[in-house]
Amino acid sequence: MTIIDILAANGISPIAIGVALVAIISGILFLQISNGAATPEEGKIELHPEHVKYMKIKEEEHCSGNFGKGLRCIIDFLREEEDEMVDKIFAEPPKYTEGFETYDISVHPPQFEWLAGKGITISTEKGEEFKELSRVSRACFDWAMRQEAEGNTQDYTLFEYVRCINC
Repeated sequence: MTIIDILAANGISPIAIGVALVAIISGILFLQISNGAATPEEGKIELHPEHVKYMKIKEEEHCSGNFGKGLRCIIDFLREEEDEMVDKIFAEPPKYTEGFETYDISVHPPQFEWLAGKGITISTEKGEEFKELSRVSRACFDWAMRQEAEGNTQDYTLFEYVRCINC
């Protein structure tokens, strides 16, 4: 007994099987192609070594996981804040203007979407793709570090109360 005989005995035509296979393969290809066109989840973010040191300390104390979760927690904190506060933090004067190093840091698609709503997008200009994301990431760390230096640490709010929504 062949497979065609078995299918026929169960009322399934070989043509129906072929159509189903084509539909399944097409669906898989569609999903793979559309995922490739989605917002990148990992960014090449330029940070000063002091930003990285701060982030690693906070991650160790509050939200250990993978490198970059501290930044994602701050972004999620900002997602819950009023626009005025977000604008103020994004405009934080830079503490460092040189000596940046590039780090691969995951930022989740809903975070990229929120950032895009604030005008922070991935550039299409080669070599400048993550320039604006890097700038606001540094501003977030500069703000948090300044708050801590002034005795007004925001650790509980940033890393305990508001946890990474998408983590």
